[in-house]
Amino acid sequence: MNDFDFEVYAPNFHSFTFKVHTGIDKNLQTISCDRKWILDTYNPIVEQLGDFPRDTIKLREETPKNTPFSLLDYRKNARLFDSDNGNLESNKPRRKLLVYPQQFDDSYSLSLDLFIPETPETDKINREKIKQFNPNNCFQIDTELGQTFLITAFLEENNSQNYEKIANYCLHELLSISLEEIETKLYRQGEIFDSNILEYGYPKEDEFHAVVVFFTDKSNSEKLEEVYWELPSLFLYHHKIINAYADSRLDYHKLDNQVAKIENLVSSIKKQDNTKNSQLSELELDNYKDTLKELLNLSLDYSQTLRNLQYYQNTIAINSHNYQIKLNKIQTISNNDLDFFARLIDKEWITLQEQIKADLSYFNQGNIILNRGIETIRGLIEIDQAKSDRLR
Repeated sequence: MNDFDFEVYAPNFHSFTFKVHTGIDKNLQTISCDRKWILDTYNPIVEQLGDFPRDTIKLREETPKNTPFSLLDYRKNARLFDSDNGNLESNKPRRKLLVYPQQFDDSYSLSLDLFIPETPETDKINREKIKQFNPNNCFQIDTELGQTFLITAFLEENNSQNYEKIANYCLHELLSISLEEIETKLYRQGEIFDSNILEYGYPKEDEFHAVVVFFTDKSNSEKLEEVYWELPSLFLYHHKIINAYADSRLDYHKLDNQVAKIENLVSSIKKQDNTKNSQLSELELDNYKDTLKELLNLSLDYSQTLRNLQYYQNTIAINSHNYQIKLNKIQTISNNDLDFFARLIDKEWITLQEQIKADLSYFNQGNIILNRGIETIRGLIEIDQAKSDRLR
């Protein structure tokens, strides 16, 4: 398979990167991120690309009332730059770079589209040159909220049967991820605008997200271009959903461990409760008090973690609704049902909510056991105190 080679035409490499700029994290700490994050992310990428002008974008200072809005200090939403064709030593084809930064209610979005314009005989690249689109992995940004990679290109008819294999190799070369790992990340495939589309990254298991679309007709690519400006918000909601679910799994395991501790402590109460009518010894009383302290400490942490789980369920519900609204808008613009993306709502987003709902039902039972354990120990201590008072 290593000798597998292919050619794609007029490739576009899109990167949609997201960052929370205001809010509260899961540890109840305030989040505050300056708009400078856009420049700090964008400038190193341009520097690595090497054939685009640097320090060319300025950010607006004012904040419009309605979001989302472009962060560029221009009347245009985005800026388009041409590569420096005078650098003949670079051996790079003529490329363009579209820059589209936005601010949402609580997040930033930096959308970049690096592409070779459609031109006869000069827009063709082979597998080896795909790496030039992401030198030193400069497009891969470490951000908690997430990043979506979108590759679009034209394939000749004789290559259309190998589109899955070609898609895997494109991501392998572009992102420097092993071919085996890319193949395991392939989540599903289908059609969009009469073109093949493949999506990578399982929503329940992986925060990685990449999409590859192969066109065979120019009119199909134009349909995607019509809705391009709506894609950042659609992918933003996607990442908010899968991030909330990933965080819920961390709290799920935390609660599961806490339930085990609660059951052990409650079991220890039953073993200690052999006094019946006799008075507790000083050692037994101290053991009960220590157990009560542990349960009270667990109770606070358990309640907070349970609340987090409810928060993640609500977050998924809200962003699933936002995803649906945005998809409806894209469907209207493109006059297409976009069933490939619509299926996510019914197949995944609802399933994630139902999973957390089931978790909450289970762990609420643990809360009942915890409270009963606390009440039992308090009762035993109060009874022992009453016995002591009678003796005195």
